[in-house]
Amino acid sequence: MLRKRLVTWAFMLVCMAASSGGAHAEVGTVRIAKQFGLAYVQFAIMEERGLVEKHAKAAGLEGIKVEWATFRGPDVMNDALLSGNVDFISLGIPGALTLWDRTKGLADVKVVAGYNALPFWLMVRGDDIKSLADFNEKHRIAVPAVKISFQSVLMQMEAEKLFGVGNHGRLDPFTVSMAHPDATIAMISGSKDVTAHFTTLPFLARQAKTPGIRRLLTGNDIVGSPFSFNLIMGTSKFRTENPKLFKAFRDALDEATAAVNADKTAAAAAYIQVNKDKTPVGELAALLDEPGNQFTTKVIGIDKIVDFLIRTGNFKNKPASYKDLLFPEAQ
Repeated sequence: MLRKRLVTWAFMLVCMAASSGGAHAEVGTVRIAKQFGLAYVQFAIMEERGLVEKHAKAAGLEGIKVEWATFRGPDVMNDALLSGNVDFISLGIPGALTLWDRTKGLADVKVVAGYNALPFWLMVRGDDIKSLADFNEKHRIAVPAVKISFQSVLMQMEAEKLFGVGNHGRLDPFTVSMAHPDATIAMISGSKDVTAHFTTLPFLARQAKTPGIRRLLTGNDIVGSPFSFNLIMGTSKFRTENPKLFKAFRDALDEATAAVNADKTAAAAAYIQVNKDKTPVGELAALLDEPGNQFTTKVIGIDKIVDFLIRTGNFKNKPASYKDLLFPEAQ
């Protein structure tokens, strides 16, 4: 009888442990961070149409709330993720590698999904600048974050081509951290504080229409091929503890991406609604429909950039391949 009771109690304890592990409640709020610009049109659709909430409900998660935040650049967004103030962030490849390195064995931040292949343009004001080699201490180039933003790294790659190995940081002293909307205002108004701006949609198009402002070079010119504009990052902890919500986020992103590819006008309207943008919907739709734009969740062409960062950066951990940065769902 004693043996039977012990077996029964052991069985009950195992069942209770399994039950408590399987019934772990997922969080009730998911927090998503983005940056400025039309490139984040999928996020606008997800917000306007409540797509994360929709897919969470379909997975059996009732009453999920979604909080959206917009950040100037990757530096503050990294801190927000590491401090637990947001759950998903959108970063360029440099920020993604930095976070992966800093959190390996800890929060283990990895790539949840790719996020488009869209243009980066370096816009300049003045006829005296013919290439990056013409910048000097009189000039200031606006980027989202000095040294660490995607735009800064792209310029470092080009500087290495121009000035040789070891000189990739030669242009860093001429850069200033500035949000895209502020830098666009400075460029268009003729402010002496900004001579150039390495920017994205829709800001590059607005500047291109201004007399005296022109495109100097593009991200594709530097890298030699299209590449992921951004990568969506998250922690392994969130993915492990919230599997349904993690999948709901990815499903919502997939639906929003399909929506952009299906109807650029509706996508532009969603962007305008969420961001209170005053640009005519037809103008934004035309920008979304520009040849070469790729709206996709696939990770595209990041290997050359990762290799450059590993070679020139100060990383404790070095991935054997860019695929080490990705969650299985992103591969």
